[in-house]
Amino acid sequence: KRGKAQQLLDKVFEHLELVEKDYFGLQYVDIPQRWLDPLKTIKKQCRIGPPFVFYFRVKFYVSDPSKLSEEYTRYHFFLQVKKDILTGKLVCVPSQAALLSSYAVQSELGDYNPDEHKEGYLMGYVFVPNQTEDFERQVAEKHKQHRGQTPADAEYNFLDKAKRLEMYGVDLHNARDQSNIEIQLGVTSAGLVVFQNNVKMNTFSWAKIVKISFKRKQFFIQLRREANDTVENLIGFNMVSYRSCKNLGKSCVEHHTFFRLHIPNPATKKIFSIGSKFRYSGRTEYQTLEEGKRRMKIDRTFSR
Repeated sequence: KRGKAQQLLDKVFEHLELVEKDYFGLQYVDIPQRWLDPLKTIKKQCRIGPPFVFYFRVKFYVSDPSKLSEEYTRYHFFLQVKKDILTGKLVCVPSQAALLSSYAVQSELGDYNPDEHKEGYLMGYVFVPNQTEDFERQVAEKHKQHRGQTPADAEYNFLDKAKRLEMYGVDLHNARDQSNIEIQLGVTSAGLVVFQNNVKMNTFSWAKIVKISFKRKQFFIQLRREANDTVENLIGFNMVSYRSCKNLGKSCVEHHTFFRLHIPNPATKKIFSIGSKFRYSGRTEYQTLEEGKRRMKIDRTFSR
């Protein structure tokens, strides 16, 4: 517990034999759940424990699964997104959920076989919250269409469809807008997204955001003013607490650095001023992709 969290992360990556590890992290139980900061000691971050409980998860959701060079990394993404659908974190309409679930079935059971896959063969599988028999029948119908797909094919197709969902890879934070209406602010690879009842209301791309700041429970984004802009370029949101402001700010810095920059900014240079000294210390997606190009491709077998 007195060790730096990076030591624990290294052990986990080593155990899982993960090469493209920069997309993943460890979360620990707090309110809300928080990501383990590799540069701090475990003892300093975790207030609940011992025992300390950590969850290995995808932290940065790749915008396109074809960017991942290893089938094994895609398999971990597949497992995460499948779990996001099951827990209700990734919201999608029943028809989309049925298609995604049918790819998961193809990955696990292979081609549909009428002799083996009799009516109700999916009864033991749970794909979505409050699953119905009718939903299982839809999944079975779609499963028939995937003949010939290997587990790797099915998982790739699953991720290729999932990446188009509005809630894919969104890190959600509860907030209220200036009219005191409950909303959720979502941090993504592309920018900051405003949701209301899981419906996208607005998007602020990283290219448009000049500055992020917070004061007490208020979170502000300053937008780049265009010549013909009549709208106010400073937008404020009310968060649950100062701590939730800080968490949102941290998530913005991490996502902006990971997806938008080639290398993390040095300590002296800050693109976003967020009212704290926080900087993202890990590698960027660009760095991880460049390393992937240099690395020799190893075709390894692994059991699903």
